Amino acid sequence: MAREVSTNGRKKVETLYKDFNENFPHLCLRIYPFSEKDKSTKYPVDRTKSLAEVRAKRGDGEISFSGRKNIATIEREFENVFGLYVQIGYKPASGLPEGISHYYTSGADDKKSLTQLNREKEAAGCIKGAW
Repeated sequence: MAREVSTNGRKKVETLYKDFNENFPHLCLRIYPFSEKDKSTKYPVDRTKSLAEVRAKRGDGEISFSGRKNIATIEREFENVFGLYVQIGYKPASGLPEGISHYYTSGADDKKSLTQLNREKEAAGCIKGAW
């Protein structure tokens, strides 16, 4: 399976989430308005809309997720190209506290590649396909 997902903004958010999870099955992608970045409770963009409809910025290019790309690079690209805040998450097999849908990567994971993080979460028993 090719481990790459790309978008130029025409793709629906929900489709991007699904495509991302198909390539990195123990991870999930969440997209927020950039204003949500430092808030403890975040409200994601409407997943039924396209990135072009929810973007806050009209940067050049498209974004591609390959397995070699690290977390910090993905976050920076979404900010620069679309003006959106992105988090990469996972769902542990042990469950989550009520009201929390996923745990999200912290600064310690920023230098890890998507493939590396996906393998770590698979080895840790994180739930597959929780997008």
